[in-house]
Amino acid sequence: QTPYRPSPLSLLFKSLSSDLERVIGQVMCLESTELNYVKEFLQAEPLVQFFTGGDITQIPLYRWRHLRDYTLRQDDGRDGTPCMMLALDWEAEEGIDTYGIRARTNETYVEFLIRSERVIATGPLHLSTEVKDDPSSLPVGDLILFNAPDREDAIKFAEGSPRAKEGLYKSMQISFYNNLDTTGKFVAEDRMLGSDINDLKEAMGIWGYPVDDDQTPWLNW
Repeated sequence: QTPYRPSPLSLLFKSLSSDLERVIGQVMCLESTELNYVKEFLQAEPLVQFFTGGDITQIPLYRWRHLRDYTLRQDDGRDGTPCMMLALDWEAEEGIDTYGIRARTNETYVEFLIRSERVIATGPLHLSTEVKDDPSSLPVGDLILFNAPDREDAIKFAEGSPRAKEGLYKSMQISFYNNLDTTGKFVAEDRMLGSDINDLKEAMGIWGYPVDDDQTPWLNW
């Protein structure tokens, strides 16, 4: 299989402050068959360039195994505000049997997520090895996108996870987010304001984002 350039972002989330007034970070999901292409993209990404000059050594990079079950694909913003939880496991040298906890809670954890009827997308985070089939790409955390009416409810949901109760996570970070369409293909013209999306489409094309169907075949099935 020929590796493709990861210029088409799969998902881009802008993390928001608790009052929803400020952007405090972002989470990017890229699709690529090889890690070096992801690194090349990040080094050239405008915000990374602005804040780090292209130095990505301090940017956490994981392989995300997205669980594709339809029951874990609720609409973002339905019955609440979209949130994300980034949870990282204890490290092996800290004496916690993280792999044992994951194996023991796998069924109850997934059942908990499905029964909540609020999960937008989820999946484990793995070490970012050069190729995704590398057996050393072990799970080191979980990423959950879900709906919550407020921050207190989001925290209660995260802490109620079977894996959280079993003490799997060393850290859990929760923030609301905005979902940014980086393909430029799902931008709708506002007829009330007389806006024209062609300018935005042209600009995103210049910036290197995919704006035509033949650039995103995995979205057009």
